[in-house]
Amino acid sequence: MKIFSSAYSEFKQLMPIAIPAVLSQLAQMAMGVIDTLMAGHYSNEALAAIAIGTSLLHPVLVFFLGLFLAFNPIVAHFKGGNTEEKIASHFRLGIFLAVIFCPIAILILLNAQYILVFLNVNQQVAELATGYLHATVWGMPGLLIFLALRFCNEGLFSTTAIMIATLISIPFNIVFNYWFMYGGTFMGIFHVEEMGAVGVGYATSLVWTMMCIGLWLYTAFTPKYKNLEIFTHKTLPGWHEIKDVLKLGFPMAITLGFEITMFAAVSLMIARYPTEVMGAHQIAVNIASISFMIPLGISQAITARVGYFAGKKDPLKTQLAGFTGIGTSALISGFSATTMVVIPALLVGFYTSDIRVSDIAVSLLFFAAIFQFSDALQVSSAGALRGVKDTKIPMIITAVSYWLVGFPVGYLLAENYQMQASGYWIGLIAGLSTAALLLFRRWMHMSKFLNT
Repeated sequence: MKIFSSAYSEFKQLMPIAIPAVLSQLAQMAMGVIDTLMAGHYSNEALAAIAIGTSLLHPVLVFFLGLFLAFNPIVAHFKGGNTEEKIASHFRLGIFLAVIFCPIAILILLNAQYILVFLNVNQQVAELATGYLHATVWGMPGLLIFLALRFCNEGLFSTTAIMIATLISIPFNIVFNYWFMYGGTFMGIFHVEEMGAVGVGYATSLVWTMMCIGLWLYTAFTPKYKNLEIFTHKTLPGWHEIKDVLKLGFPMAITLGFEITMFAAVSLMIARYPTEVMGAHQIAVNIASISFMIPLGISQAITARVGYFAGKKDPLKTQLAGFTGIGTSALISGFSATTMVVIPALLVGFYTSDIRVSDIAVSLLFFAAIFQFSDALQVSSAGALRGVKDTKIPMIITAVSYWLVGFPVGYLLAENYQMQASGYWIGLIAGLSTAALLLFRRWMHMSKFLNT
């Protein structure tokens, strides 16, 4: 009974951090869903362009998200180890790295259209997708700085501030999307021409910038950070500590990149099929992604809690934090899977009224329901491993799971057995399930190692 009591106590500590983190992820995902919904109601070509554009944009975003994610466990270790004098310099380091890496991200996006040419994507859709990507580069500085501030704040358990910054941005996302897509005058002053799918990119850039400003103001003026003097000084950590951040961050970036690029590769391969298949795939991915935001948010809280106790050098509480978080995430995934099986047509109906698109999307949601548990288990196990700064082996695990199992299985079924989109989705199940089993086993090994 004692272990259940301890787990419940940890659960009560985890939830105040996890719930705002989950809501933050859902708010950010909501903006992607809003983009898809509004593009779908504009035209099928706009929907396909946003689908393809985001398939190229997300690997770039996720790579840098993984890189800056290193600040979560590092700052949590400082907090747990009572070495808070190092926290402020790492906030500044995050901003510095955001400025350094921003030109690289912009350069990638400005040249992403060559992938569309290589894949022989429909010319009209490719041109719209390219315009969308080029429009998003204006918001890249704000997004990267936001990510740096976000994960430093998460390491200090300040997930509520991140939640507020993202939630406030949602209504602006809707207004800006409508304004730039359909054109017109805003507040009787600013006039823009109708831009369709490309306008969604400019709206996204504005929203990213707003989120950055909001979290910057919180970090600078919240009373609980006053003693940290984050923006009072200009010094950065020493080169040894900077290398530690990059050494931890790059494997995380590559790890997340393996998963998102598998999904992106699947989307790009499906882009060769008829437009209604691509649209249905994008709708199913959006619904599955909304569900994924819950275990993803919990995983970030797990990282902070595990990192905090690891900094305190308390192996028993480190184990407890990891297993409690993983169990919570796995249990919640059952609700998501049930929803996709019981009311798939209702979920798809929010996105489109096209019968052909709807029927295909409903069939794909069945596969999404199957991998809900695997997705929750793999991301929460990875979160626990990040908390103890174990990133290299998880990187190898995800490489094998997604690119030696997941994508090859999907390609074989889709192209050799003519299963098309369904084949690729079965491949997703195979990849995520392999990653879940291997990452959870890795956490079990590392949790035992903590006591030696």
